[in-house]
Amino acid sequence: MLNDGEIDRDAGQLAAYRANDTLSDILDNYSALIQEYRRLKSDYEEERDAREKYKQVAKSQERNPFVLVLVDGDGYVFNEDLVGRGPDAGSTAAQVLNDAVRASLRKKGLEHCQVMVRIYANVAGLSKALNKAGGSVGAEKRSLAPFIASFNRSYGLTEFVDAGELKENADFKLRALLSLYAENGQCKHIYFAACHDVGYISDLTPHTGNTRRFTLIDAHCIRFQKEFTKLGMGIEHFPGVFRNSPLDLATAYRPPNNNNHNSNNNAAAPTEAPRGPLAGTSPTLLSSSSSSSAMPTAAAQSRKKILCQTFPLGKCKFGAHCRYLHGDDPRKAATTTGNPTNSQSTMSSSSWRDSARPDSSAIAAAIKNLPAKDSVPEGHVAVNKNGFRLDPYVPTSTNEAISRLNTRTRRVRVCNNFHLNGYCPAGDNCEYDHSAIEDELKAALETLARSTPCSRRGACRDAKCTKGHVCQQIDCKTRGGHGFCKIPFASHSEDMTLAQYVPAIRTRMSPTINGASAEGSSIFEDDEYDDEGEANVPSGTTLVAEN
Repeated sequence: MLNDGEIDRDAGQLAAYRANDTLSDILDNYSALIQEYRRLKSDYEEERDAREKYKQVAKSQERNPFVLVLVDGDGYVFNEDLVGRGPDAGSTAAQVLNDAVRASLRKKGLEHCQVMVRIYANVAGLSKALNKAGGSVGAEKRSLAPFIASFNRSYGLTEFVDAGELKENADFKLRALLSLYAENGQCKHIYFAACHDVGYISDLTPHTGNTRRFTLIDAHCIRFQKEFTKLGMGIEHFPGVFRNSPLDLATAYRPPNNNNHNSNNNAAAPTEAPRGPLAGTSPTLLSSSSSSSAMPTAAAQSRKKILCQTFPLGKCKFGAHCRYLHGDDPRKAATTTGNPTNSQSTMSSSSWRDSARPDSSAIAAAIKNLPAKDSVPEGHVAVNKNGFRLDPYVPTSTNEAISRLNTRTRRVRVCNNFHLNGYCPAGDNCEYDHSAIEDELKAALETLARSTPCSRRGACRDAKCTKGHVCQQIDCKTRGGHGFCKIPFASHSEDMTLAQYVPAIRTRMSPTINGASAEGSSIFEDDEYDDEGEANVPSGTTLVAEN
């Protein structure tokens, strides 16, 4: 047995061992602290590098600040006094626009910024419209080219770009630039001049939280859509820069001569207003006892033959001193019901522009004023007081019927001529479906067919034409609604009241072209045009009067 001394010694050794054993725990903790320190140091260095990079980016964004001016040149047309000032007209217009922007920037404290201007337009259509409006622009297809060249060489960041003859081209460019520069730190402000088209609302809505970076441009030459005011962005005018009234696009319209059935007579082929991006402006169809081909040479004389676009709305601020023609007082105009002998409409063309969302009941009443299909005499077409082709009234089809028709046309497209007219000249050689369809689907087919615009517009006299000449959509985007519409803008302003029935002139073609129907057609087909904006007619086509 151990004595007391040995017991005390063993107890001391045990205590010493326990003391030495805690040292390993301390070493483990110390090692963990070193690893944590290294991680924190790495995070600190990354944060420091990121902060330095941010400072460099911030400095670069402040190095060359600029403001962007986006302009839809088809709606926002330069003042006629600027366009017709000789070889330096473009430079003068650029200077006037730049001065107006600079004056606005001084109010915003951004006078140190450079000004970048981007204008997109259908130059061919704009040149034609300006020439027919009686300005000093020549009759060449792109007579605005010298003006644009002078405009582009005025300032390094100023560009007037020809977007082509499709409206979607200008829209595509404007949307792309807006999306790019709206998030650019160097771009301090954006002036947006395309407020006549509600389609841009969806592109501006994401930026409503930063409205101080945007200014919307209003002008007398466009109809400022009220939806833009709901965005909360600033609205400004640039006096003296743009036209004081919309550019007239319908002065070139001439209905065919129904008294002459000679297929070689050029009078049977109507002259159409320019198509393309210029559809964003408000047209006015003029009637004159003089020849429609006569064109005054003096700009002032021509302006007096162009109807003022703001007078029918009761908003012309120039009154008796307006340079444009004022018709009858719209407040005295009588409203009548549809009658083949009455030329007044239950709803004037200007009333569709009284607000961004017109009264749908009034629009529906105007559409129902169209003649019934069975009331149109055989071999005739309905026209209004302007000689513009009117379609028979088409009752609204259900969404379910249209959906079923779309499902069927995914397999094979149906023939409009066969199902809507009861006859297809191509017969068994037609590339489209002639199999029977239900009456409900036939009504939906006519609705879709009439939503596709006819290339001859209101000058069409083909009684068998299944395409649309006027819009029968109540919620049409052009009238301030939300529905997509392919019918040209000018056709929406036409009087829908029947004036008379005129003898039809149909397009006769050879039975087949490359084995397919020359006259057969189907929905979802695009219209074809030549470079001058006229409808392409295949060789072998003649215009024949229907008895």
